[in-house]
Amino acid sequence: MHKIQRAQPFWFLAVFLFSFLLGQTSFAATSDAQAAAGVVQNMTHSVLQILQKNEGKPVTPALKKEVAAAIIPHIDFNTMSAYVMASYWRQMDAAQKKEFTELFQELLVKTYSNALNQYHGQEVRVEGSQQISQNPPVAQVNMDIEQSQGKTIPVIYALIENQNQWKIYNIYVDGVSLVLNYRQAFGNIAGQRGIPALLQELKHKVADAGSSNAHAS
Repeated sequence: MHKIQRAQPFWFLAVFLFSFLLGQTSFAATSDAQAAAGVVQNMTHSVLQILQKNEGKPVTPALKKEVAAAIIPHIDFNTMSAYVMASYWRQMDAAQKKEFTELFQELLVKTYSNALNQYHGQEVRVEGSQQISQNPPVAQVNMDIEQSQGKTIPVIYALIENQNQWKIYNIYVDGVSLVLNYRQAFGNIAGQRGIPALLQELKHKVADAGSSNAHAS
């Protein structure tokens, strides 16, 4: 039986690091890419205020919820869910799509909120941003994160514009796509056991992730 595997937990940390950096960095980019970056800059202000209030204190469940609340509005979970499910998305009815999107969001938030504990002053550099598609409007921002021992981790943020709003719909960490990582795991289950079985498995993973967070906090 296929199990849903966790994607690299670094993606949520990457969103956090991106937020931290954008408060200090100017972009050399097209106007559309700057607009996409501006969305994250607004997110930055909220995140930094939360973290500055907590400076020197442990990362608590309340802090994780506060940071998640500042970040979630800037992620397009509907588009991300559709891309993750790929061809299976067209086989799902409206109720299944809604349930999947809600569970997927909850799984990501619960699984990766602990990534806030992984930030220890790594050096971050933005390498540029550009619009890569007009229809649909898609922009990307490229970033490098300097780890210990000279290792550099490249991160790419993909944002899509919908109803005049730019939101993140995919993140590539060291060449690994969040969307493709989950697509493989979810596709195996949907293909062999069906959509209802996938939703049931996802419910179990959400419960497990919540339990893991409770023990880790």
